[in-house]
Amino acid sequence: MSKKINWPSDWKEAAGEQTIAMREQKELPIKLFSSWFCPFAQRAWIAMEEKGVKYQWIEINPYEVDPSQPGGYTKKALPLSEKKKRFPGFVETSPSGLVPGLDNQGERVHDSLIVVEYIDEAFDGPALLPSSALLRAQQRKWSNYVTEAIQKHYYTMIIAQEKDTQEEFRGKFYDACRHFAQHMAPVSKGPFFLGDEFSMVDIALAPFWQRFIWVGGFYRGLEFPDDDAFTRMNVWWDAVSKRPSVANTLVCKPRLIASYKQYARNEATSNYGKMIQRNIARHKASKVKSIASGLAGKATYSRAALIAGCAASGAVGYILGMKSK
Repeated sequence: MSKKINWPSDWKEAAGEQTIAMREQKELPIKLFSSWFCPFAQRAWIAMEEKGVKYQWIEINPYEVDPSQPGGYTKKALPLSEKKKRFPGFVETSPSGLVPGLDNQGERVHDSLIVVEYIDEAFDGPALLPSSALLRAQQRKWSNYVTEAIQKHYYTMIIAQEKDTQEEFRGKFYDACRHFAQHMAPVSKGPFFLGDEFSMVDIALAPFWQRFIWVGGFYRGLEFPDDDAFTRMNVWWDAVSKRPSVANTLVCKPRLIASYKQYARNEATSNYGKMIQRNIARHKASKVKSIASGLAGKATYSRAALIAGCAASGAVGYILGMKSK
């Protein structure tokens, strides 16, 4: 495991740290380039543990280190050129410099869900995708839904600083979870997405659900509604979190929470943080334009009234660019 820097007394190594320490001990031909805190990398980690692969863990810290911070953690991304100097084998495996990356004796793959599918096909062990072509297609669909809807709404809520934006995306997050739950097998058939069968969709969501509960609860007071959809999700998480391949990747809770502090303050410069920041900016601009256009569409208006009406929403620049009647 990477060197401990400024660890508070309440940080105790959990099963995840213990797994990493074990997997780092020996040089092996199968190498998983990963980061202990990354939910995307955790997908590949869970898949490797589920399949029982003998692999070497190589820890990648893609961020600057600040010894004054707990753990030294920041979300200030290293440039790709620096990553190449520090982790040449990793960047050769994942040219974008993003975890996870998997080097299977020269066969190199990256991008979390692609890595999970590769692991399923390349190694013996329990199947992570069904044999049916239709069910496999549905696995890809719902795994992508986790990535493109559920987790993005959640991280927007975490990174946004305005209360109204946080609440809007909290609602979108809840709705996305409900939509997901409606397409899960009934509990009578088993707790997982497919029922009794643990699959790629479970792997796709599990790392993020861990963060929804731990990180979201801490920074945004996130609580799950008391309804049928979230009751189903609670049954799912209870089973998933106890599965050894998942349980063995769960790291120290306060340590994980601390690593997200800069996200919660919107201070991150990571690629992912910047992407969410751009999405928030576009969302604000769209709302502002809608407000301004609505006011401009009235039969009569004055320039001063429009500016006053839009000032609080930041639409002044949009209005000043219009011709007054």
